[in-house]
Amino acid sequence: MGKAGKKRFLAVGLGLFLLVVFFSSEAFPWGFATHAYIDDHLGKTKRNRNRNEIYGGVAPDTFNYLFDDPEYQIYLSTQTHIEFMKVWDISKTRLEKSLTYGFVSHNDVWGADSTAHHNGLTFGQGEGYIIAKASELAGILEAFQPYIDLGLPHEATLAVSHELVEAGVDLLIKGLDPSIGRKLKSSAFFRTSAFPDTLVKAYAKDLSEFSGWSLHRAKQFIIRAERKFRKWIFFYGKILMEDDPTAIELIAETTADIAVSFLTANGFSLPPGVEIEDIVPLVEFAIIQSMVICNHDFAGEIEATIDLVNQNLEANGISY
Repeated sequence: MGKAGKKRFLAVGLGLFLLVVFFSSEAFPWGFATHAYIDDHLGKTKRNRNRNEIYGGVAPDTFNYLFDDPEYQIYLSTQTHIEFMKVWDISKTRLEKSLTYGFVSHNDVWGADSTAHHNGLTFGQGEGYIIAKASELAGILEAFQPYIDLGLPHEATLAVSHELVEAGVDLLIKGLDPSIGRKLKSSAFFRTSAFPDTLVKAYAKDLSEFSGWSLHRAKQFIIRAERKFRKWIFFYGKILMEDDPTAIELIAETTADIAVSFLTANGFSLPPGVEIEDIVPLVEFAIIQSMVICNHDFAGEIEATIDLVNQNLEANGISY
């Protein structure tokens, strides 16, 4: 869809959801708490190493929020999810190895994201657990009048549903491990200070060539993105430390805030009469519905994913 088409889309009251569609299409399927839970059950158990494994487990998504630079968002997110061995190969110290161990575990080829995105193990075989559940949630939303009134096409509804199912599974993970928010927050606080430089060594040269930037500019771009991402993981961990109703509300509000930031960065504004608070209840409804449709089988899928990733890490010589 071209810029003119997007503006017409916004004009009929769909502006806020454009961000969610865009973000969902670029993000990779398991949420932060889910990756934290997976990595908490992989690798080392010693506190500082485990913290770094957990942060590493979410770190491939460092560039998913670069809404001001969508071209580089897509490029760098692809790099971290597909060319993930670059960080492992250059890590040296124990804590670097801890963090990059988690980083590799996340990958979209044979890591944790592969079961969410490509081939579910207990549900969604051949398409991915999150992808299959998103289809279920889309059916619920498309029968819900407040959502019908938005007039979103089916493809956009599927994209929206992917992101909302991620959030729902993250909240269900909190039921399995009520301390997951604290662990996620702690992982961001204690992540090794060497990590930004590891990202730079792994990806800055290629980014420089892709973008036409100087190597210095590419390095600074990566360092700033990781700094913002680290703060976001700290904040997200704090959200998950709240009770479920509060966490759902805060996640819904944050989704709306991110949407407005994206629209502003791209020269758009909310349609007349549409305010952030008008969208939040619909997002809350969708998150709750995603929890309902995943509640009976998500735990089995996560345990199967942990087993698969553990086997694949060993098969690919990832140990320390």
